Amino acid sequence: MPPGNRESEAPDADDLDFAEAAEAAAAAAEARAEAARARANELRRKLAESRDEAPDVPETGIDPESADAAATATEPAPAEAVESPAAPEKKRRRRLPVTKIAAAAVAVLAILGLFSVTGYMVWKHRDAEAQRHRTAEFSAAARQGVVNLMSMDFNQAKESVQRVIDDSTGKFKANFQDGADDLIKAMQQSKVVTKVTVNDTAVESMDKDSATVLVAATSQRTGPDAPKEDQQPRVWRVVVSLERDGDQLKVSDVEFA
Repeated sequence: MPPGNRESEAPDADDLDFAEAAEAAAAAAEARAEAARARANELRRKLAESRDEAPDVPETGIDPESADAAATATEPAPAEAVESPAAPEKKRRRRLPVTKIAAAAVAVLAILGLFSVTGYMVWKHRDAEAQRHRTAEFSAAARQGVVNLMSMDFNQAKESVQRVIDDSTGKFKANFQDGADDLIKAMQQSKVVTKVTVNDTAVESMDKDSATVLVAATSQRTGPDAPKEDQQPRVWRVVVSLERDGDQLKVSDVEFA
């Protein structure tokens, strides 16, 4: 082959220098890329350790702190920080339950007050009914006590006296029993019959088990030995004291007014 041809195929010095520079630049770039990847992996490892979890980020060479900063920058602001025309309406909506609670409380208080008034009225009605019942009970007992005491028949002297004893209690009963025999003899000797009519009664005072009752009565004596002036009707005002003895009301004292 001619010498001229060998010279044309030999590499130029400039080309060799350029190739060597390119290879050196490529090697440097590869070293920088490798260093960047190493730093990125180290940063991901530290971030995973701080979060106590394994990193789940692909090895893309992106700085995790830069990614977190970008995500934080693009995160929308809280809704409470944004002023909007609907804010007053929301405040009114927040106040609305308080108004409803207050109205419900007023309604409950009104209902409780109504129940209290109703209960008081029912109690007063029952108390009045109990008072009327006791008044009627004491009036009837006083009426019967006066009739038993003042209605005497010499034909049934023992029975008349025994009715008074059975219908009395306390000291009055004891005193009447002491004079029962003398009274029976006086009735049999006088041959007098006394009839009594109760005109009216009024309870002066009472409690659950005792009372004082005023009784207006008219008596009339008849019989062959009764004086004529005694045969005229006589009006009596009697103060009768009553006490409850077991399940019965009995006379505990008698005063003639």
